[in-house]
Amino acid sequence: MGRQRAAVETTLAPAAENLLLALSSPRPRAKGTIDSYLLTATNFLRFAGNDKSPGERQLRKYFVERRDQGVNDRTLRKEFAQLKKLYSSNHWDWPFTADDQPQPKERANTPAFTPQQIETLIRARDEYSRAERFCLAVSTTWGCRREEILRIRKRDYNAEIITIKPAKKRGEVALVQHVIPEEIKPILMDYRPNLTTAASLSYIFQRILFKAGLGEMKGYSFHSVRGSLRTLLEWNLAKEGLPLSLVADFMGWSPSMKGIIYGGAAMLGVYSHPEILSPDPFGTDKLILSCHPFLQYYH
Repeated sequence: MGRQRAAVETTLAPAAENLLLALSSPRPRAKGTIDSYLLTATNFLRFAGNDKSPGERQLRKYFVERRDQGVNDRTLRKEFAQLKKLYSSNHWDWPFTADDQPQPKERANTPAFTPQQIETLIRARDEYSRAERFCLAVSTTWGCRREEILRIRKRDYNAEIITIKPAKKRGEVALVQHVIPEEIKPILMDYRPNLTTAASLSYIFQRILFKAGLGEMKGYSFHSVRGSLRTLLEWNLAKEGLPLSLVADFMGWSPSMKGIIYGGAAMLGVYSHPEILSPDPFGTDKLILSCHPFLQYYH
């Protein structure tokens, strides 16, 4: 672990240190994931009085207090999973079953932008900083998740190709390479990305909204751009008679998720090989870019 990670460890209770180790090895989790787990663990351990082995009663009282504080079931469900990991990392007995896990009463609010709103965001790009233009260009072109945007460094792209590190891969991470379209090339070449925290990316998104004249839009994020891109790409591919599953390849989905969404079974994605349709390693990319819904707004 680097000096920064070592400095963090010295501030943690021993139980949280064990959690940090479990999240860092043998498969290291994303920094944002680790920070979220450690925050929940630290809050719980402080609530439990730094007990060396907090039991069922302390856990139940913790969830009662969190609910009394107005914390919703979706957040409690996340903390349930995080605390379970804390317990397993310390070889403590976890007293609950899956039936005890908090269940959100409503679906997650993941709104998507309309095409007109995306056009508004892109057309206002001269009002943005270099970092804001970069993040919006990457988001509207490839539908990158927040963690994927944070991971991009200048070494990951040149004037022709960019490499994206998918955020939701398990096991060995398969990097995704894309052709950089001419429309956004000047934006990428004009900026050296160095974002490190999810909070900084959230601030950037909010500044983009206000500078574009859309104001505060509760619940919207870069993931809203991702949802819009997926929806419109599927429509455009259907019009051209092309497989909708190309969206999964373009946006860096896992083969199993691709199979489940577009074929009804995980293994269908594993056995799908669109690369055999063209000797060009960027054949899928070029098909997608030819019917991309947002690049036209950069002209």
